[in-house]
Amino acid sequence: MQSPEATVAKLEQRIKRVEDIEAIKNLKNRYVFSVDTGRLEDAIATFSEKAVADYGVLGLYKGRKAIGDFLTAGSTFSVHHLHNPQIEIVTDTTAKGIWGLQAMIHLVAADKAYWMVGYYTDEYVKEKGEWKQGKLQITWQTITEYEQGWVKQRMAM
Repeated sequence: MQSPEATVAKLEQRIKRVEDIEAIKNLKNRYVFSVDTGRLEDAIATFSEKAVADYGVLGLYKGRKAIGDFLTAGSTFSVHHLHNPQIEIVTDTTAKGIWGLQAMIHLVAADKAYWMVGYYTDEYVKEKGEWKQGKLQITWQTITEYEQGWVKQRMAM
């Protein structure tokens, strides 16, 4: 049987892990909500200074400034739906996650509306006690013009 102190220490570790997972979920949701509502400075602030964002066919951006430049030029309208998060705390200051993604988006460069479906594979870092996105990578399963839908045109880009 464990001592009361050991039991408390084990419970504290478990609670810390759950709190970290919830903080990461809130971080990712804050990112997509900020993009969707045009609060791009808030979205940019979710990234670490040395973050890397790989948006697949939409480009690879290194550093918070480059990511911010992409976000401010990328779209005029978007709605992101995230689902099925799988978060793993790796160390006290690193974590990884996978998220399902469905989005409706207007891409400025093409001046078209798209359905976009895929998943995020992310890495997170804790800086000064706060979780940040360290690496964001999207794997696209479908990008199709809104009018076509994903049956007639699975990959538009």
